[in-house]
Amino acid sequence: MASNRYSENQMPNKTVIDATIYLLQNCFQAQALEQILREAYSHPAVQGIIMWTGWHPEGCYRMCLTDNNFKNLATGDVVDKLIAEWKSAHVVGTTDADGYFEAQLFHGEYDMSLKHITADSSVLQSLVVDTESQQDIVIQADV
Repeated sequence: MASNRYSENQMPNKTVIDATIYLLQNCFQAQALEQILREAYSHPAVQGIIMWTGWHPEGCYRMCLTDNNFKNLATGDVVDKLIAEWKSAHVVGTTDADGYFEAQLFHGEYDMSLKHITADSSVLQSLVVDTESQQDIVIQADV
């Protein structure tokens, strides 16, 4: 992976991304952007992605996501597609025989509704997932 080489050389990720974005000034900009974002997202050292893509009537600094009428360009479509793919949606599931349910969640605040089917009861509980959260979060609920 290219980003592994950057980490091994201890290059700042911002420098790498800035240099890469600069090189995207061609007809394959959207495809290259998707490849770069997917690689960054999958790298264990990356804790978040920030894109500075502010609109300006005279054009964008490096890359525009929309045109002057705020209609998505191909790069904007890529970003929207990846956000939709990566975000935590409404998750529904059933516990296994031991009462465990597993889900992968992004950092954020979640409201959970735990329902017991046969007892016809439910509990609402909040959950925060952040860098200080344990890998496995165990929630005990009496329903």
